Amino acid sequence: QVKPDLDALNGGRPNKVHYAGLYLLKYILLESGEMYVFEIVWTVLAVLTQLTLGICIALLLHRKGILFKRTWQAVFILPWAIPEFVAALTWSQIFEPRFGWISLAAKSWSQQAPAMAHFTTSWYENPNTALLVLLIAALWYGFPFMFLSAMAGLKMIPQEVYDAASMDGASGFKLFRYITWPLIFPLLIPAIIIRSIFAFNQFYLFTVMPTPNNTFASLSYYIFYNGNYAVSAAINIAVVLILILLVGWFNRASKAGEGVLYAY
Repeated sequence: QVKPDLDALNGGRPNKVHYAGLYLLKYILLESGEMYVFEIVWTVLAVLTQLTLGICIALLLHRKGILFKRTWQAVFILPWAIPEFVAALTWSQIFEPRFGWISLAAKSWSQQAPAMAHFTTSWYENPNTALLVLLIAALWYGFPFMFLSAMAGLKMIPQEVYDAASMDGASGFKLFRYITWPLIFPLLIPAIIIRSIFAFNQFYLFTVMPTPNNTFASLSYYIFYNGNYAVSAAINIAVVLILILLVGWFNRASKAGEGVLYAY
């Protein structure tokens, strides 16, 4: 947690408004290692799970012979249409330790699975189980964006490419590894960047659910609510600088600017 000496910064005059200086920003950037670790772990896991589920569903619906394909596409896009705050409230009620339907179901199964009952009633006490619950909620309303991006990329791949690969003996996972993934990845990069920014700045889940973890966004809100406006502003500035560096690094590492050429 960020706990600079605010009285010292205010010169012993906490009621005076003044320029706080660069100390707060330096403190947050250089002395918040644990927060950075959690933010990176949370962002990577959230985006990776959303990307994996989105691609898997897109591959399933891209196959020939799928009945009611447009209906299924609309169903999988629906979570994206629900406001994020409403979704967070819904998931908080689902995992509510006393009255959530998952907790109630686990209590009825307690004799067969006592570990499940313990998980649903005290998941918020353990940072690891709390992270798992948060990832499940984030996965539900985060994968539709990845799904749409993957579907758009799959439609851009010529069928002749798959036919030529099949003639060479490629099938199954090899088709995905050497043809599908390299061709859709450049189109997924903008979606990955957008979802990474949203995950890094996740606010609703961490404020609605009783979790011991915090993102910089939720921490900034709590600090601002307690009247430490300078600290909250410094956290937001630090987040912007961190995101600029991370997006620039990912753009360079993924070679997003090179794009992809489709030969027809």
